[in-house]
Amino acid sequence: MTVDIATSTIVAQAFDFMEKAEISSFGDDSSEAAKAAQVYPKARDMVLEHYDWSDARAFASLPVSSAPTQDPDLPVAYVLPSDCLTLRRVIATGAWRKDGKILRAEQDGGLSVIYTRRIEIEAELPAFLQTAIASQMAVLLSPKFVGSRTKRADLRVELNDLLAAAKRHDSHSASHHAIDGAMPDGDWVCEARK
Repeated sequence: MTVDIATSTIVAQAFDFMEKAEISSFGDDSSEAAKAAQVYPKARDMVLEHYDWSDARAFASLPVSSAPTQDPDLPVAYVLPSDCLTLRRVIATGAWRKDGKILRAEQDGGLSVIYTRRIEIEAELPAFLQTAIASQMAVLLSPKFVGSRTKRADLRVELNDLLAAAKRHDSHSASHHAIDGAMPDGDWVCEARK
């Protein structure tokens, strides 16, 4: 799905970060609009791949694929979901390896994975992620549209700050209890004093 660059709040905010006029003022056939349309998907995917965001996290049970494995050590193949950007966890009872969009595994009969999914509808992205994507867009667009090296450096610093803020905001999206029943890691200083 393509985003409507002229009405995208992320694109508008990216141009605000660069201290440039609204994208709608350039026209749909402008170099600014064309470059924004080119950079938008890359900026979005870069931010989504950057961290295990709770809003982009997905679980899938994969069936065995008919794709040839060509690996006698990992004879079973599974195809990752089409919206998978980054594989975060494989729930398997043996060895596995990711080769592109194929998972090769020892385990037959199905495999479960947790992954970061591509979110293509802008309205489904939370505000922190929208702002981080806009900032990433500004960084990617800045070599073409921002003449000052200092301003381009400021945009990179701002991106890092926004990503850190988004991570802090997202850090309360799950319980602090381990799923596997294991005790949480202790403080090594306290453990050493025992």
